[in-house]
Amino acid sequence: MDVVDSYPLQIRYDMQYSELLRLTMVYIAICSIGQILAIPVSWLLFPRSRTQEARGEPGGDLWAADAICLLLFSIALLPSAFGSITILSTSVDARWNGTCWSSIHGCLLLCTRLFCHIPFLFWKGLNASRKRILVHHVMVILVYGTGLLKGSMHFWGAAAGLCEFSNMFLANIELVKCCSNMHQLKQSLLYKLNSAFLSLAYICCRLVLFPAVLAALLTDAYTHPELTVRSSMVEWVMMPMSICCVWAMSAFEFRNIFEGTFKALDLDVKNASSCLQLEIWLAILGLLVGHCLF
Repeated sequence: MDVVDSYPLQIRYDMQYSELLRLTMVYIAICSIGQILAIPVSWLLFPRSRTQEARGEPGGDLWAADAICLLLFSIALLPSAFGSITILSTSVDARWNGTCWSSIHGCLLLCTRLFCHIPFLFWKGLNASRKRILVHHVMVILVYGTGLLKGSMHFWGAAAGLCEFSNMFLANIELVKCCSNMHQLKQSLLYKLNSAFLSLAYICCRLVLFPAVLAALLTDAYTHPELTVRSSMVEWVMMPMSICCVWAMSAFEFRNIFEGTFKALDLDVKNASSCLQLEIWLAILGLLVGHCLF
């Protein structure tokens, strides 16, 4: 009688390095052209942005162009993230070593977009916030790029990529700052709803999501060591560290977002200590959710 393997067949979509390189060049070209074309588009949509002296600050054309690209990139990335999670969540082997076309597309789009965005950060002018973004970009490119070349951790990368959902609401707020009737728009119901959804999305897709992904990853590794033992430093060190670092960056930025939401809704702004307590409880919630996922 034939012996049947107790584990499901591995889900793989492998590419030749030459094909992957060509596709990477195509993605870099698309992202670069899109980033450049966004500048004249910002002039058409926000005429006053062209007259701003500080082009990289709120209201400037570089600021508006960057917000347009952020919005389009977030919308483009989310379908591949959802598709990858659906396909690769079927088994622990698929989660750790599986690949599919949507996961490769998502990795390429994310890495090339961040790569093309780095010169734009310098063009806008580096400040403390953009230095943190620069560190984020380098770290994410290193982790996702290595996973792309090795063909591993695509599920976890796609799960963490759901954080881009919050950036859609953030981009809307950045675009409002480029409008000539900005103060009027900030009093509108649509702006208040967008601010509320930004905080909600930030909580669910960052402050809870990242601890949940980390806990689910470690739970998989603990309960199925026979499938995860062949993993390298990328899986055991780089991915968990990057998740922790991005969570810390998100927690730091959340205070400004939280205060902005309270101001938009005409509520009393909470102090920093209450915000920190909320972030800690949300992290604990995320760890518990992630532990129970698989």
